[in-house]
Order: sequence, then C-alpha cells, then structure tokens
Amino acid sequence: MEKTEIERLLIEIKAGSLEQYELIIDHYQQPIFTYCYHMLGHRQDAEDAVQEVLFRAYEHLDQYTYSLSFSAWLYRIAYNHCANVLKRRKLSRVLPFLYNRDQDGRNYVEESIDSNYFGEPLEQIWKRLSAEERTLIFLRVLEEREYEEISELMDKKPAALRKQFERVLKKCKRYLPTMEGVAANGQKSV
Repeated sequence: MEKTEIERLLIEIKAGSLEQYELIIDHYQQPIFTYCYHMLGHRQDAEDAVQEVLFRAYEHLDQYTYSLSFSAWLYRIAYNHCANVLKRRKLSRVLPFLYNRDQDGRNYVEESIDSNYFGEPLEQIWKRLSAEERTLIFLRVLEEREYEEISELMDKKPAALRKQFERVLKKCKRYLPTMEGVAANGQKSV
C-alpha cells in the first residue's frame, strides 16, 4: 500500500469511517505480528500484542502526524508495547509469586521461543539481546528497512544506528562460539 493511499485512508478514518481501518489492519497485521513474535518469542503473546498495538493506534490516531511514516509510527507503538511486556516478564522472574500459573504449573509469559522457528543457538543469542537490539536487528535484517526509517522509529540518528548495528553484530558473533557444542539441555556435549 502506497504512502498516499495510507494517508487517504487515515483522513477517512479520522473523519469517522471505521470500515477503512480494516484495510489498515489487513495491511499491517502480519508485519506487526512478525515483529512482535521476534521481540516476545511466543505466538500467543505476539497475537495479543498485535491486537493491542492496532487498538492503541486507532485509539490515538489523532496524535499521528504525517511527518512520520505511519509504518514507523506503528512500529514505535509495537516497540513500546513489547518493551513493556519484556519488563513485566523480567519482573515476573524476580517476583514469581505475583504471576499466576495455570493448572499444569506453566507460565506462558516465561515460555521460550519455538525451537523450530529459530533453533537453539540463535534462540540463545536472541535472548541475550536487549529489546532495542532485537528491534534494530529485526527491522534491518528481517524487514530490510533503511537506517533512515529505523531512525524515525527509534529516535536516533541513522549514523548512530549504523554503528549500533555493527556492535550488535559483533556481539552476536561473540556469543555464537559459546553456543557451539551445547546440547539441547544446555549441557556441553562431549
């Protein structure tokens, strides 16, 4: 969907045409889900996040300014939401008694990324990255976004993001050798 078409839809939505928001949802639902899944590592959490992000976007549509691309604005909402979810997860590990578990004793917030999606070594590296680093890797590598567009989302200069990206890649490369020879149960293989 072209920027002009999105802007036209947004004007109609702001004027009260709720039906047009369905087109926005259809266009952005899958990319936002993919982003949230990479950030949160759990399908159900990502599905919940997409609904929350798209609802918040609609709810705060009057705050959207056309100086920022709508896509970058949505990703900023998704980033903030995922960062908050990750903070709550961290808190749940520190204060586990605050979080309920289901009948089987499972806490879905603490479940790990599906190993079929990333594989164990990449999953372990991914877990070591901050939310900001995950966002940068996701948008640059998987979404193939330019630094200029990412800079709108992360509120940093493109040159700074380029340097940060290089540092994150080096960090990932450092972690990779530590993953070699680690069995699925986390024990060193012999």
